[in-house]
Amino acid sequence: MRRRETWIALAFLLLALPFRSEFACKRYDFAQERWIRLDAKAGDLEVQDVIFQFPSYVGPRKLNVKGRNMATINVKNYGSQRLRVHIALALFDASGNLVGCGTTGSKLGSTKPSETESFFVAFDYVNSQLSTAQVFYLTVETEPDL
Repeated sequence: MRRRETWIALAFLLLALPFRSEFACKRYDFAQERWIRLDAKAGDLEVQDVIFQFPSYVGPRKLNVKGRNMATINVKNYGSQRLRVHIALALFDASGNLVGCGTTGSKLGSTKPSETESFFVAFDYVNSQLSTAQVFYLTVETEPDL
């Protein structure tokens, strides 16, 4: 009886190993309207770059149709399994005050192996002082999509 319980516990342990989440958090200098190279990794997922647009534009820029305050983040899955991705951005001014924050992530699907995907982070609520941002923190969590 004891041997069977040991095998069951071992089986549960082995099944739980591939389901672990990966986490990364890193600080970067802020710049607006240009791509910032990040090279942050959370397991097999690499966060390649980000651009902050305050505000973004809908359609050609010359039409001057303004959209939301947002950031576009490009990620690539270098692993062999699908990943669900969760991203948070927090922007701080020179005094360390939080001036903007937003989150995004996989909703219905996941990022396939070898796939590059873009995520859009909207700064909808805390955004009146976005132009004073000096640094930002990027936090990424990934988990296998089964």
